[in-house]
Amino acid sequence: MKRITFITGHYGSGKSEFAVNLAIIEKVKMIVDLDIINPYFRSRELTELMIEHDISLVSSPLKEAAASDLPYIAREAYQPFSVPELTAIYDLGGDRAGARLMRQFKDHIRPEEVDLLLCVNVYRELTSSPEKIADMIRQIEESSGYKITGLINNSNFLRDTTYEDLLYGERILNEVEKRLELSIVYTGIYEDLVNKCGPLAGRVVPLKLFLRKKWL
Repeated sequence: MKRITFITGHYGSGKSEFAVNLAIIEKVKMIVDLDIINPYFRSRELTELMIEHDISLVSSPLKEAAASDLPYIAREAYQPFSVPELTAIYDLGGDRAGARLMRQFKDHIRPEEVDLLLCVNVYRELTSSPEKIADMIRQIEESSGYKITGLINNSNFLRDTTYEDLLYGERILNEVEKRLELSIVYTGIYEDLVNKCGPLAGRVVPLKLFLRKKWL
C-alpha cells in the first residue's frame, strides 16, 4: 500500500466499507470522505469508530453535514500531500462527478506515493462484465485526470457470499487485467468467510460490516 490511497467504485461496490476496513488494518492516520454523490453508507458516519482507532476523519467542514451532498471539502484533506509521515485513504465517488473531485489535488500529487484503486463488485449491473468495468475505468480516468493503478475484488452478496462467488469475480477481473494491464491488489472477504476460502488474488482483507446494519 502506498502512503496515499484513493479508493473509487460504483454504488454497491462496497467501496466505503472496504476503505474503512483497510484504514483500520493498515493503521493509517487519516481517512478522507470525498464521496459527495452517494448519500448512503458513507465513511463520515463512523466518527466514533475512527476515534477509537486513532484515525482522523476528514469530510465536509459544514456542521450537521453528515448526510449532505454539498461539495464542500475541509482544508485538512490536503495535509497528507505536505506532511510526509501522514498516511491516508481517500474515499472517492465512483462516477464521473465523484471522480472529478480528485482534480483538486493535481498540483499536490506525486505519482510515486499515490494509488488510485477501483473497488469492484461484479454482482452489480454496471460492473458485471469486463467490458462494463473497462468502460467505467475509462470514465473515471477521464474525469479524475489520473490512471487507475490497481483493482479490488470486492464481489459479494454480503453474508451470503461463497468462495465460488469470489472466484467468479476474480475471473472477470482477470479479463480486465489482460486488457488493461491492471492487477488485483486486494480481495475483500466478509470476515466470517475467510477461513472457508482457498487462494485468492492480491492481499486478502477480512471485512467487518461497519456501515451496514445487522439485518442487511
